Amino acid sequence: MTKQASDAPRRLLDAGRAVARERGCGAIKVREVARAAGVNLGLFHYHFKTRDAFVRRVLDETYADFFARLNLSVDRKGSPRERLRAALTAIAQFSREHRRMVVGMLRDAMTGDRLVIEFAGRSFPNHLPIVLGLIKEGVRAKELRDLPEPLVLALLMGVISTPNIMATLVECSGAKRPLGRSVAQFQDELLSDAAIAERVDIVLAGLSRKGGKR
Repeated sequence: MTKQASDAPRRLLDAGRAVARERGCGAIKVREVARAAGVNLGLFHYHFKTRDAFVRRVLDETYADFFARLNLSVDRKGSPRERLRAALTAIAQFSREHRRMVVGMLRDAMTGDRLVIEFAGRSFPNHLPIVLGLIKEGVRAKELRDLPEPLVLALLMGVISTPNIMATLVECSGAKRPLGRSVAQFQDELLSDAAIAERVDIVLAGLSRKGGKR
């Protein structure tokens, strides 16, 4: 087997993940990915058969990276609140790095895209219990308030997901001075590490018991 054939799957997946990260999974086109990877179409179809199978692999690999980062963030000593802070920071940073992909998936899910809905069904049951479990630990430790899970998820999504949606909309709309700021300043105030730390502080303040540590 030639070198091109033996490393073709890896090169194709790397090219597909680059497209998904920059433009979303909906932008993945077989010919474009094969051209970017320097691989002929025959090898693409030999290894992945269909575009759908390829997109599933791209999604699954990206999620595996996210899940590993999330597990690493919580596999540490500290109080439930401290570990929750680390988990939320990891989620927010990964979402920032893949914001166009995430926003595209939200759009596709709302229009009934089968691949994205299947992916959500496979992946969400893996990481949601980790986050909710940390919150339950915090409740038992009397660090966090005992709130209904739907309310907690709405609070988390508002602080973690909404800034990525806002930044992506500004990028895609071609706005020059969003809220009187340059695009770079607008994004920095939403997506920088300092901004993420501030957002995590906000959500933890909302979850914390009155008189508890902030």
